[in-house]
Amino acid sequence: MSGNLLQTEDKYSAVSFGFAPNRWYMTDDEKSCVLSVNDEYNYSKLLELFNAIDADKREAIALAVTGKKEFALSDGEIAQIKQDTADTLARLRAVTQKINSAFDFLPLGDSRAYISPMNTSSVFFSPGEGILNFLYADFDSAYNECLNRSKKDLPTNEASLDISSLPEEEKKLYYYLALTETQKRFKPLIDASLFTAEFPPILLHCSEQELTDYYQYLKEIQSNLLNLIEATFDENFCDGFFNHLTHKTRFSGYCRKLGLPAEQKRTIVHSISIIDAEHQIENVLDGYIDSDFDLNIKMAAVSEVDSSIQKNLDKLGFTMPEMIALSVMQADEYETCICESIEQQIEFELIQLLKSDTGMRKCKRCGKYFIMKGNYDTNYCDRIAEGETRNCQDLAAQENYKKKMADNAAIPLYQKYYKRYAARVRVRQIKEPDFKKWKYQAMTKRDECSDGKITLADFEEWLEASFPNRKKK
Repeated sequence: MSGNLLQTEDKYSAVSFGFAPNRWYMTDDEKSCVLSVNDEYNYSKLLELFNAIDADKREAIALAVTGKKEFALSDGEIAQIKQDTADTLARLRAVTQKINSAFDFLPLGDSRAYISPMNTSSVFFSPGEGILNFLYADFDSAYNECLNRSKKDLPTNEASLDISSLPEEEKKLYYYLALTETQKRFKPLIDASLFTAEFPPILLHCSEQELTDYYQYLKEIQSNLLNLIEATFDENFCDGFFNHLTHKTRFSGYCRKLGLPAEQKRTIVHSISIIDAEHQIENVLDGYIDSDFDLNIKMAAVSEVDSSIQKNLDKLGFTMPEMIALSVMQADEYETCICESIEQQIEFELIQLLKSDTGMRKCKRCGKYFIMKGNYDTNYCDRIAEGETRNCQDLAAQENYKKKMADNAAIPLYQKYYKRYAARVRVRQIKEPDFKKWKYQAMTKRDECSDGKITLADFEEWLEASFPNRKKK
């Protein structure tokens, strides 16, 4: 039996190399799923670890990974890293606008430089939209771009280390540096989808073969995911033979046929935290956002606090500004799932779709799947296709209208006389009330002609005779 629904093996996610896993949960109204990334992947922690190891050992590790003995970041390099992060976030925001998602990226005022652009972010999106973003990610173009770049950027040294023999601290440094090099050299492929960015890969030697293996791994997930979606949701699967079955039933049958696991185990963490409230306080105090209690916080921050009051606050570790803010915001209660890989994220999201009996359908215009929302029955998605400025629903409505116009001779005939008589209204040859009355009658006649109740000739004769005072040409 395969280890997961996607029939793949994750050997690349930084989580598998000892970095902190992501966390996933559904909002209380179950309208959004949230994927949060740990803040472990920043350069400050890397440099701290680098400086804590003996010089000769860290030089050997750096040489094996980067081709250089030293690893240091100048102010200019840090500034460039931050700019690259900002550029990547702008591109990812553009992606999320197409899938109707709301993003809360890096904390306001965060001055640290990050190895992975999505770190410390919480991504909010409707269940299924993350899956579709991954399914339709253009990994081919990104892979080719990485290949072209890697030919000139790959390290030329032959140094190598037996990673398995390194102590844990040195091994973690090796992985940190490998993660840094992977992010730098293969950025286009990592940024190609939300999930590849959220689960940063580590390619230990940054070689072309590792890049190719990672690309093929992503393509395998895409292929198997497409097969799973077709079997579970597609109305044309097996010529619609299974459409009378529920999505859950179809999913279960597909899993049994391929020997896929019928159950998905999750590690759930329950916590009660004031961290969101604390972040809100920091942002208010730093002037990044305003709130109803903004003035009170600032006043309390600069005013003297009575020693007896401070003594009580110290018992719980609150400052006066925090106490004022937390009396409004309170603590939050969370249940989150530990999420360690792209495969797990897809599984969590897919199971949520099945739990809520949410379906997918293939758009009749762009040919891509979209999420069926509520009871709204449509054959077209609200995705904006590449090269378009409007979504498929709008474009299809426009195209269908034009087709209806072309196929129905009564419509252009009606429009011809509407324009003619509207022009006469403007020069006061026809009175406005008479025109409004005619418009209603003309639309009724038009619909009767479209339905075959009267002939086109009869309709035109009626239109021509509507205002007898007009001279015929």
